[in-house]
Amino acid sequence: MSQQDSGPDRPLQSLIDEAPITSIQVRAVLLCVLVFVTEGIDLNLVPLLAPAIAKSWSLPASAFSAIFASGSVGLILGGVSVGYFADRFGRRWALSGAMILMTLSTLATAFVSSVPQLLVCRILTGIGFGGVIPAATSLVSELMPTRTRASVVAFVILGQSFGSLLMALLMKIPFVSNVAWQTTILEVGALCAVTTLVILLFLPESPRYLLLREPTGDKLKEILRALRISHMPAALPAPARAQHRRNQLRALFADGRAMGTSLLWITFIGVCAVVSFFTSWITLILTEAGKSQALAVSANAAYYFGGVVGGLLLPLFCTRFNAVSVLMAVILVGAASSAGLGFALSTSDPVNLAMAFVCGVFIPGAFYLLYPPAVRFYPTAIRSTGIGAAVAFGRIGNTLSPAAAGLMLSAGFTPAGVFQAMAVPMLLSCLALALFRKLTGDAEAADAIPVSEPS
Repeated sequence: MSQQDSGPDRPLQSLIDEAPITSIQVRAVLLCVLVFVTEGIDLNLVPLLAPAIAKSWSLPASAFSAIFASGSVGLILGGVSVGYFADRFGRRWALSGAMILMTLSTLATAFVSSVPQLLVCRILTGIGFGGVIPAATSLVSELMPTRTRASVVAFVILGQSFGSLLMALLMKIPFVSNVAWQTTILEVGALCAVTTLVILLFLPESPRYLLLREPTGDKLKEILRALRISHMPAALPAPARAQHRRNQLRALFADGRAMGTSLLWITFIGVCAVVSFFTSWITLILTEAGKSQALAVSANAAYYFGGVVGGLLLPLFCTRFNAVSVLMAVILVGAASSAGLGFALSTSDPVNLAMAFVCGVFIPGAFYLLYPPAVRFYPTAIRSTGIGAAVAFGRIGNTLSPAAAGLMLSAGFTPAGVFQAMAVPMLLSCLALALFRKLTGDAEAADAIPVSEPS
């Protein structure tokens, strides 16, 4: 860092934007993808094993409403608590802590023998799930140049659908699907443990977080060298540093952010409600509609394959068009595809698989694109807290939709009617997002503004 004291102070994001992509950034992205792949495998584990667990414990399908919803309760707690810890103690340590909790609770799930025990384990696992998102998305967004931030964050979150797809495909292999469900859970727990160890050993910390906490520390200098930044960036504004020491949750509503925060939460709630419904119910509800178990599992795989395709393709539109506009369009098509799958239930199996694929492209696709608006809206000191709170309130939708689907079925709704009803939360999200865009425009968060311009 021999040149660090030469030249004018410049904002860190400007320096990252001008530097080439380096190995430390690629490593952080790939490690966070690994985390999300592992999370996706674990997230789809109990829904895919639900028929086996129901048979083993002699449970009706409706009993899984509470089990599916329990994970969402954990997601709410994890989004708020781990997001707060990520802002207080660092993105890396918060992410590692979430992974440790996910590992232990997944392993414990293999030894449960009753619904209440399974509920507790899924709540604890859900806390880990909820904590991964704010910590990982904040870390990646703060390491990457602005030109690639939205697409890279979406690519990282795409790992969740890839993991879920991988789990669905593995369950179609006879020697995997025929083993005891407890054995499958133990194997996934072992994968979580390996991923956690890799994260602890190789994941770097966010330079923006270190600039906020240790602006002259050796850790920041080491990361700047790895990023090929040759002089120290300008310190973050004094209000941002002071905000780091205040109540981060209260700060989400300070300085004119109250309406924007509220609209973000509504957007997250609607999209997450539909994502959770498809994640939890697509296999069971297709069998309720009279489809075969084999078709239901294939539809699950088609849905997650669509999620992978959507996660790869949809973020590319954000490099040419406004990210919020792209997200609004994706949400609208996702609403139409959910209703369309309901209408398709009375048609042939290939049409059902095709519609499940389309739902996968646009419904998880909307979920992947939710985070860039929040990343732009919140400053560094409260970014993980802001994203975590949005995730947590989004999980209200996750909690309600699986239970609501069970209630609708119990009340006499047809499976087709349930799919069609799930278009409504997406439409409400689109409306909230349109108001958010009108309110905030394309403004960056306050601490993205340069402190001292280069001469």
